[in-house]
Amino acid sequence: MNQSLNFCFKGNRTYVHGTDIVSELYKNFSQSEVTNVDIKFNGIALTNLDLVEGDELENAKVNIRLTEKGTDKHFQLIESSTEIDCRYEYDEDDLLNKCNLDLQNEQISLKEKTGYTFCENLVAMNKSLLQSLFPDESGKWYFTRLEQPKMVVDEALIKVKLVKNFNFRLVKSDILMNDTVIGSVYFTMVRG
Repeated sequence: MNQSLNFCFKGNRTYVHGTDIVSELYKNFSQSEVTNVDIKFNGIALTNLDLVEGDELENAKVNIRLTEKGTDKHFQLIESSTEIDCRYEYDEDDLLNKCNLDLQNEQISLKEKTGYTFCENLVAMNKSLLQSLFPDESGKWYFTRLEQPKMVVDEALIKVKLVKNFNFRLVKSDILMNDTVIGSVYFTMVRG
């Protein structure tokens, strides 16, 4: 498999947003037959991306492991020479207004459907949670990894709960639905 993936910039960002990468990846797989998804972001992508099978390339922006129809597979995303020439609006505050933030229990939960994707929900929620828990830390939070044992519908009312902070180099939060862990999301703070 070698397929070109095309993106538009989200909001005022000048890089391909991780949530858009996840959404575009899921379009290329039969979600009902995909399990054990592990997506690791290695760097910021500034151009469109090519999806290639395997895991040997050192310059990959994203490494993907998953099980499709019972078979373990590896893919990578590499930057293509195709520039991104479009942009779309994104209102993260609209999404966050549909959440309950619980700093005492280090968690944030959706109280209603947002109209955004599962990944957009969990990433915005986790970023808001971390910014609220660590307001004195200076730097930019980046979505760096998603572990998702099974596919989840976009409308799922999820909760994101901080699990472990590895000195801000890697911060792990669990994703829960009905108080059952359904995956984990990792962020890294880049000091600037």
